[in-house]
Amino acid sequence: MKTIQDTQPAKPTAAVPRKIAVVPVYNEEETVVQVLDELERLVDQIVVVEDGSTDDSRSLIIGWARHRRSAHAIFFEYNRGLSAAYYAAFKEIAGLVAAGELSPDDLIITVDADGQHDPADLDRLTRRVTDEGYDAAVARRDLSGYDLLKRTGNNLLAWWASFWSGMRFYDVESGYRVFRAGPLIEALNYYHGYRYSETVEVAVVLPRLGYRLSNDVIVPVPVQRSRTSIQDGIIDALAMVGAWWRVLAGRHKPSDMPALSVKVLPAVLLLALAFAVGDILRTSLFLASDSMHNYAHVWYLSDQIFHHGRFPLHISLLDGGSAVTFPYALVPYLAGALTYPIFGNWTVSLLMGIAVTGTVWAAGLARPVMRDPWMILLFLINPFFIDSVFAFQFATVWCALFFFLFVSAFERRRTVLAALLLWLTISSHPMIGSLTSGVYLAIYAGLHRERVRDLVLLLVPVGLALIPIYWMTLSTPAVNEDPAAFVRTTISSIVSRGLWFAAPFVLSWIAPWLRRNYRPVLGVGFASSALGVVLLGGVIGFNRAPSGYWGILHDSSDVYAAFFASPEFQPGMTYRVLEPSEREDGMYRFMRHGAILSNEFFTESTFHRPWNMDQYGCYTAFKRVDFVVVERAWERRLHFNEGDLLNSLVSRAQASIAYTDPRGRFVVYNIQPFVAGQSRPSSLSQCPL
Repeated sequence: MKTIQDTQPAKPTAAVPRKIAVVPVYNEEETVVQVLDELERLVDQIVVVEDGSTDDSRSLIIGWARHRRSAHAIFFEYNRGLSAAYYAAFKEIAGLVAAGELSPDDLIITVDADGQHDPADLDRLTRRVTDEGYDAAVARRDLSGYDLLKRTGNNLLAWWASFWSGMRFYDVESGYRVFRAGPLIEALNYYHGYRYSETVEVAVVLPRLGYRLSNDVIVPVPVQRSRTSIQDGIIDALAMVGAWWRVLAGRHKPSDMPALSVKVLPAVLLLALAFAVGDILRTSLFLASDSMHNYAHVWYLSDQIFHHGRFPLHISLLDGGSAVTFPYALVPYLAGALTYPIFGNWTVSLLMGIAVTGTVWAAGLARPVMRDPWMILLFLINPFFIDSVFAFQFATVWCALFFFLFVSAFERRRTVLAALLLWLTISSHPMIGSLTSGVYLAIYAGLHRERVRDLVLLLVPVGLALIPIYWMTLSTPAVNEDPAAFVRTTISSIVSRGLWFAAPFVLSWIAPWLRRNYRPVLGVGFASSALGVVLLGGVIGFNRAPSGYWGILHDSSDVYAAFFASPEFQPGMTYRVLEPSEREDGMYRFMRHGAILSNEFFTESTFHRPWNMDQYGCYTAFKRVDFVVVERAWERRLHFNEGDLLNSLVSRAQASIAYTDPRGRFVVYNIQPFVAGQSRPSSLSQCPL
């Protein structure tokens, strides 16, 4: 690269910003001198970048600039493209600003050398910056004289730029622009540039950095020409995404992370989120410790609505008909039931995927720091968040989504919306939602006493509207049959799930420290999360290995298909199905075939435990159990004595083997004679458990 005219401009005064025009030139011998002559009268200095022209443009520029102190020329030995030309000029200007030769408030003007930018319009553009407080103004070209393809392409790119920049664009490809030098120089830190992409990249970068940009000054186009192609449009569209990402990830890059991490991080983020959501969506039934009851409730509700014209409050096929339809997740379950005829079981998986991605988005609304990809990554690798996703804690994730949206609405004083979202938060998971919302509101009231009245006005109607929700939750058999187990499970859930509900607030609070100590925190997060996924996903198998994330690597299979087709299966009878908690798809299939399950899917309801004969007799009589199905996988996992007890009943002619799976995967016991000989208690509390 060669330069001529080494004379630098005088130091500017603060009152009147200087005007520096940047003119890229490539094979413009017919117009370049005329354009430069017209600009010379309007600006203080001109920087010309000759981009390896093959015509006489270079010699014309040399001749024109030789005796002009206001001219500065940069020559490329070969054609490097418009983006490289602008970058070279802007870096020269950045050097002048750093040296104090130019002010950050001076105006940088970009003008094409082909004559399509009328200098008479320059004053209108500059006034947008000098008089109206904008940091940049991009001319909106009048393209009415161009063909439909050009106008359509321009409109599509303008819409695309609006999406990634966060402001409304009408013409993002215009090269007729005015910038304040300071914002433009800062934008160079996030600029890449390829062929013609400089204009669109800078247009996306500046608004994302918080600068004001105008794009509504309409200018005519006296010379109708275009060198861009459809390929260039595709490149520009991709370049805008890259520019958006460089600002998003690069602006707050932790100090202890290498520069390359800005490029690697998007892949990690996308892979983490895509793996979580994609793994759930890859199968219609995702196997996990908390998944199947969601499929069962949504299917049953949908079946009753569309095939029986009923809106049931109880599920006749669960716990002898005692189970409530909405122990939680009222709105998500209802949404799933209404769309179930379209997507089938995929409905539940799809709703879970929406909740996972929506929660990440909503966390950014609740706390702006969560829009920073570095903080999003820490949120995603939180072991407790991963547990909620892969254990398929459907109600919890929907509760979190509504909770973060509630926080955003409440802090923006959108009272009616906040009240609705608070109701949705608690109705999605009454226990978790009540506690997290209560803790948040208590802390907020302590910090903002002037809003206590608003809180009261919010909580009274929401509390009244939640009465039927709490009633349904407390009516769930699992709550009443084993209160101690319910309390233990609730406390454990509140602690683990509350930790990731609090994550956006904690990350926001310690963000300055994290930006200095990000690498060790990231390492610990990755290690703990990876260990949890490996152990709970069934990657490593060992005796009694936990596998609550079974669906990560395994698919559901109908091991009972032959039994359901056999005469030994009796719809309408009550079955106790013993299978590992992360593989309860068998219980769901029993329901689908018309069997009544003796219990709900909740851990507190399944009563997986050792028994003596009196306990077992009292329990099975209370539940009116007709058949017990024992999976070999369940016996290998838990090593309880129920299988031995059933075999003892068979040997005593108090039970019989109704069906044996030919592949040895399960055995079905008929225990009706045994149950008939027991006195049925009026409540489970009367059993000596």
